[in-house]
Amino acid sequence: MVMGFSENLQNSMEYANTAFKTFGSWFVLILLYAVMFAGTVMLILGMIFLMGSLIAVSAPMISAAADPAMMTDPMMDPAFGIIASISVFLFILGTIVTIFASIFIYGFMMRVYRGGELALNNWGKMFVEGILALIILFIYMIPYTVVSTITVLGPMDNMAYLIIVAIIIPTILLIISMMVGMMGVIKFAKEESFGAAFHFNELFSIIARIGWLRYLGYMILISLIVSVAELVLLCIPFAGSVLLVAAMPFIVIVTSRFFANLYDSAMPAVTE
Repeated sequence: MVMGFSENLQNSMEYANTAFKTFGSWFVLILLYAVMFAGTVMLILGMIFLMGSLIAVSAPMISAAADPAMMTDPMMDPAFGIIASISVFLFILGTIVTIFASIFIYGFMMRVYRGGELALNNWGKMFVEGILALIILFIYMIPYTVVSTITVLGPMDNMAYLIIVAIIIPTILLIISMMVGMMGVIKFAKEESFGAAFHFNELFSIIARIGWLRYLGYMILISLIVSVAELVLLCIPFAGSVLLVAAMPFIVIVTSRFFANLYDSAMPAVTE
């Protein structure tokens, strides 16, 4: 019997409430999310500064185009070099920090998928499983990436082509890839086998047992609930971002456990 939404959400929240015996583990996860948040901020700032410096460089060149004799090369300005260097440094450092923290977070999610009492130990295994989980998701996104790239090469000025081929088909493929990919990652976590993530017959049987539309509806509904909760926290002046970072471990445990419960409740259709 596939678990209902409200029952599943309640079960997932109860699991999150008892996931750790001490606050120390929660604090470590909060720090991990804070590191990822800081890396993301650095990445975004690097992009903004770099774009701003490029705009500042291009503006005088455009205005001086009418009089080439007065044109100078703004890139020779020492200030531009300093800003550009800082921007690139922030972008690269932010990317590395974000990816590094994300790997550990995905590795932790594998433990939530497996269930049982959580423990923040064996960080090496957590790191490896996080990398493998990201690789699995990347592989599942390849068909969507290829198709969406190919469609861009078509007649984008044709409205029918734009709507049906360039928008609807890639969107459907993206949704299917996400749905199957998530179940694949959960199967990998539970069986601790990379190849298990691509046992398509079993994965499609699990999703069929859940119901494609029910599964999609659950994904949309829990995403809306999480988005509203995050928006409410962000609306709190000054402390909103800090509260969001502090709440992220709980949110991730609840959502990860939610889909693991969905997977578990559909397993009898495969194992019988």
